[in-house]
Amino acid sequence: MGVSSCNAASESQADSLATRKSQLVSEPILKVHQVPSLGRSSRIEMGGRARHLLSDLETRCFTELQWNVAVVEIEEQYALPLLRTQQIAEELGIRHPMQPGTKNPAIMSTDFLFSHTIAGRTTLHARAVKPSSAFDLRKPQVARALRRNVEKLEIERRYWAAQGVDWRLVTDQDLDRIRAANIRLFLSSSALDPHEGQQFWEEALDLVAARLRAGSDRPLSYLARVAEDEGELLQKHFIACVRHMCATRVLTFDLKTEFSPTLRACDFTFAEAR
Repeated sequence: MGVSSCNAASESQADSLATRKSQLVSEPILKVHQVPSLGRSSRIEMGGRARHLLSDLETRCFTELQWNVAVVEIEEQYALPLLRTQQIAEELGIRHPMQPGTKNPAIMSTDFLFSHTIAGRTTLHARAVKPSSAFDLRKPQVARALRRNVEKLEIERRYWAAQGVDWRLVTDQDLDRIRAANIRLFLSSSALDPHEGQQFWEEALDLVAARLRAGSDRPLSYLARVAEDEGELLQKHFIACVRHMCATRVLTFDLKTEFSPTLRACDFTFAEAR
């Protein structure tokens, strides 16, 4: 293939990606008040609108996507074209999902569609989120429903395969509960109290970093109490600084361990300067 052909193919792929991105809906097809959910449904404000998440697992998945610095756009409950999913169902020889209590076909949706950019290359990815219990054949009620669930997932998978979009099934085996709770905590901790002033926080962050770099096996609560006793920094500000440094990736630790003041200074690692 010549250079001009390669360039044409690259431009075609870029145009195709731009077209698919332009089709991202601004409103989800399903909202939390419209459907029964597994666990707690929730609304999260992001990008100027409420994000509708229909289960604890969807909230965990959304949290992981928020935390991923390579993810630049996230859409939830992304509607699939009805005519295309009906066509796929016909090709597979299976029933297309119907609206409950009617003979009308239901619009299918994908739980998450997001764009991912690494080294200047942007790709689209689709994720279906299901509890692993939905595939547990030891439960009679699951065994009866499993075939139908698999059929609907196959329609979804084939739709995205035809679009050249990476599609995967995500379960609770992939989404750690404690890790997600830590990420949500840090996402809410990225901004420090502006009333204290920028200079205050710059000095406080330097102080906390110095205490942590000492590598003590003392818990954060002890270090914070010492800082307050010595008149350097209130305990609440010490902990706020640690949370902020975790939120901004200056500090790292095992996110599958619940963040608390009982963690030791040596449990944290400073990220390498970039």
